[in-house]
Amino acid sequence: MDYRNMKLGQVLVSLGYLTKEQVDAALVQQKETGRRLGQILLDNNYITEDELQNALSKMLDLPFVDLDNVIIDSSMSEILPEQLMTAGLLVPIKKEGSVLTIAIFDPTDLETIKNVGVYTKLKINCMLANSEKIRQAIRRIFSTTQAFAAAKALQEDTSNRMEEENESTQPIIRFVNNMFEQAVMRKASDIHIEPLENKMRIRFRIYGHLLIYTETGIELHASVVSRIKFICGMNIAEHRLPQDGRISQRIANQEVDLRISVISTVFGEKVVIRITTALGMQLSKYSIGFTPGNLAKFDRLLKSAHGVVLLTGPTGSGKTTTLYTAIKEIQSDEINITTVENPVEMVIPGITQVEVNAHAGLTFATSLRSILRQDPDVIMIGEIRDKETADIAISAAITGHTVFSTLHTYDSPSAVVRLLEMGIPSYLLASAISGVISQRLVRKICPHCKEEYTADPSDLEMVGISSDQPIRLWRGRGCMACSGTGYIGRTAVHEVMLVTPEIKKAIHEAQSTDIIRKIALEQGMVSLLDNAREILLKGITSLHEVINLYAAELFES
Repeated sequence: MDYRNMKLGQVLVSLGYLTKEQVDAALVQQKETGRRLGQILLDNNYITEDELQNALSKMLDLPFVDLDNVIIDSSMSEILPEQLMTAGLLVPIKKEGSVLTIAIFDPTDLETIKNVGVYTKLKINCMLANSEKIRQAIRRIFSTTQAFAAAKALQEDTSNRMEEENESTQPIIRFVNNMFEQAVMRKASDIHIEPLENKMRIRFRIYGHLLIYTETGIELHASVVSRIKFICGMNIAEHRLPQDGRISQRIANQEVDLRISVISTVFGEKVVIRITTALGMQLSKYSIGFTPGNLAKFDRLLKSAHGVVLLTGPTGSGKTTTLYTAIKEIQSDEINITTVENPVEMVIPGITQVEVNAHAGLTFATSLRSILRQDPDVIMIGEIRDKETADIAISAAITGHTVFSTLHTYDSPSAVVRLLEMGIPSYLLASAISGVISQRLVRKICPHCKEEYTADPSDLEMVGISSDQPIRLWRGRGCMACSGTGYIGRTAVHEVMLVTPEIKKAIHEAQSTDIIRKIALEQGMVSLLDNAREILLKGITSLHEVINLYAAELFES
């Protein structure tokens, strides 16, 4: 149906959001008060904001923009005054030549749009956006510029312990708080604060890749580092030795855990902050990238009455997320689950979580010995790092417990050989191990700018795909939603090895990785690269990501 020649009330009725009687009542109020129809409908709770904007989108043929996925340059604060943005519920997104693109809540407010055009002397291009996200975007761009301007006025004071948050320290507090809020809203996993020769650079790691957040004068560096040290209880006066700290804060309406590491470099102290969601993380086995075949194998491992299930892969490959997912899937009031972690990255209500403290003598091994006296059914070990921890994990599995843990190995069969090299007897390992999951992360193509194209045969050959016919693949063109990267979010590729009787026999005989891998593949294991090729052909990820994974696998092997 073509809605473009219809009035707003007619569109809302046509979409089934309102009755004609409700529209007529709202029109009477509009005539009496002079207020906008959409606002009257919202105030009367006749419709939701999403329903109103869906109707406006169809009526005016305007696209939506999710401002959570748009990086708006702080220079936009110079284009329009904050008062005009707030009053009109709009925010400028980008300026290209003589055209200014704005996100606006009510595109039927032609007077406001005209005022923006007159003020900027630019042609205005409109997009629809959620009202609260517009307000958040306005706060972000103005708090960044205001905090930076005020922070520049501060004198470098490394001896200041910031015991009182007085007027002189407020700009730095706002600057740091805004940095945290921006990182959380952009779904960054890490913040890197780096002193360079003549400037301070702040970068966010988003979906595995570092992107520049801001670059400022080096004179701000000492104040920013001191503020971060202060909030996490570090020694502000110590500048030579590495320091670590941790703090939980409420940022962007969610509880966030910040793990801070400070180390001295040539030009000053570098700070890296790991961001994790401490509570309320929603994990599901359906949302972490398992293909149907691998999901069935994962379910089979979750139903194991006892045995060791290992997650392998390099740092940052999502092993801990998969571990937590497994724990949440099997959690019930009927079983006792205990974890030993370093550190606890996510709090799961209803299970016992123990954090390793090496300085106090609480290691993985000592914690596990105590836990085994606590009548556990399931034990999750953050990482198997040494023979002592491996011995206890294997012993626990043999005596009827289910054990989940991680190991740093190249692939699933390599995990078996790694444990044998640690000194675990082959007959014990063969009896204890249930399965191994190896995984990597790849970026997902942005759904907003996804486009189809014919792949170059030479590129396909690089990842082991050959065909006589042209193959159509997908890639992200780059848009505002993905900040020009072509990607939003990440997914995992997996290699799930179930330890069958044949593989148990090979482990008992201490066979090589190649032989174990050959048996696993013959029995239906899908390799990491085959899994990556599968999601490539489905349009989930790009050829570039699979080539990068393929190159990394060649290097690791």
